[in-house]
Amino acid sequence: MNLSQILKQNIAGKLLNHGIVFLINVVIVRSLETAESGYFFNNLYLINFLAFLFSAGLDYSAIAWISKEPLSAPVIHKKLIEVVLFFTALMLIISFVIIPETRLKLNQYAAAIVLFSSGNLMLILFQGFLSAQKKFNLQNIILGCSNLFFLIYLLFINKGQISISIISLGYGLLYFIQGVLMIVLSYQKQTSNPLQIEWPAFFKNGVFIMISSLVYFCFLRTDNFFVEKYCSGITLSNYVQCGKVGQYFIYFSSVISSTLLPFLSSEKITSSYQEWKQLIKPYFILIIIGALILISCGKYIYPIVFGKDFSEMANYMIILLPGFVCLGLLTLINAVYLSKGNVKQIFKGDLIGFFIVLIADTFLVPQYGVYAAAIVSSISYIIVFLYLWKDVRKQFNES
Repeated sequence: MNLSQILKQNIAGKLLNHGIVFLINVVIVRSLETAESGYFFNNLYLINFLAFLFSAGLDYSAIAWISKEPLSAPVIHKKLIEVVLFFTALMLIISFVIIPETRLKLNQYAAAIVLFSSGNLMLILFQGFLSAQKKFNLQNIILGCSNLFFLIYLLFINKGQISISIISLGYGLLYFIQGVLMIVLSYQKQTSNPLQIEWPAFFKNGVFIMISSLVYFCFLRTDNFFVEKYCSGITLSNYVQCGKVGQYFIYFSSVISSTLLPFLSSEKITSSYQEWKQLIKPYFILIIIGALILISCGKYIYPIVFGKDFSEMANYMIILLPGFVCLGLLTLINAVYLSKGNVKQIFKGDLIGFFIVLIADTFLVPQYGVYAAAIVSSISYIIVFLYLWKDVRKQFNES
């Protein structure tokens, strides 16, 4: 099967799965009070940050190792499990001991925090592991079936309003089950003479990517917390949902990027800038079409989908969409930089964007509110895109 077919299959599977995830998001938003949903998702972002931190870029490290040394897969599988077990033990202490002692209010059961964070880490690490082996369909089947079951549970078992604690527990359990299935179904039997990989060498490939990913995470999420501090709960919920809709531009591109990355790392494909540009051209057109649909029809779509209290979304999305389109394209560009080992350039771009958002939001959001946050974020996304776009041709050793 050639790359084009694999890419199309993976995109189809991921889009189908993420359509189910979108419906789950809609049901959760409609089940909670409008203002409550914004705080709920912001709490999840904080917990997700810890999972990102402990992933240490090892998903990218797994791709790098297995692409070059296929026999390293069993050893890497074992090492990733060790990371998950250590992190889960740490989260048990944080959730059941430290959080109650500090009286930090997250409106979630301690068990939900452990399940969601551990499940998230498993998904990060073992989706990378399966991607390294080009097992994209297996990932899609695991995620699609489990998400569909959870959606049915939300729709038919819990009718009407559901408490935020119950939702968080179910959501955490969903992620944990998905992560465990990824581990079990990606199990690799040890060979009689396994390849030895020391921890320092394994961490070395991914640690800088991890730091860059954390900066990227802060770059995309900092504005939410400024809006939470200086705006109403309803405004926050509208703004958070704008970000979640915007994630689909990134997600669509990340499916393409994650499919391309192991091929770019190990095989002689898309060896020229023109070949790469031709390959991503159809997806660039689809991203633009998606943005135009939201600009023209968004004010009718958002209240119908999320509820009447989400009419504010249309105003914010018109400001954010140029930035979201650039983020989608940026994700495609990042795959090229990663495959060529040029992580520093990505890190510099994300760091520039993060400081623009942090400094501008600090001065502008307290006075001008959510519109300042939207304008600053959209401009920063465009700046980072332009910064990395200008040198992408050079990654193919072309001037």
